[in-house]
Amino acid sequence: MAPSSSLGRTVPAVAAIVGGVMVAMIVEIMLARRGIVLVGAWRGVFRGSGTPLHAALAWWAITGGAFVASFVLALAASRLSWLYFRSLRFVAVAALVLVLATIGDLAPPAPAGVAGAHALATLAALAAAVLMASFGAFFALRH
Repeated sequence: MAPSSSLGRTVPAVAAIVGGVMVAMIVEIMLARRGIVLVGAWRGVFRGSGTPLHAALAWWAITGGAFVASFVLALAASRLSWLYFRSLRFVAVAALVLVLATIGDLAPPAPAGVAGAHALATLAALAAAVLMASFGAFFALRH
């Protein structure tokens, strides 16, 4: 049962894109906890001391996670009937906020010397994640 109106297709797409970007942020935090930071990986590639695999792994994991998550979320939002889960929305949103706050607290702080470069690399990664999440939602909702 597919949504027929334009609004019926837009709402699941936007929800899927936002969910995909959230997953991308979680992937970036988990990579940073394991020592794979976007700025550090690229700095190692440019200086010749690092491997391109770490840099590629970080970018592919972030954008791939956004694509897959948005695809799955768009499929679920467009195909399932959420009428019976109306009473559980508040509980699900509260649990999601607590989980995201806990994961966000795990992020290591950026060193003072590279905070600006870290912020720019993070914004670039999130822009790529938005693009990939948009593709994931588009492919899930097209007919």
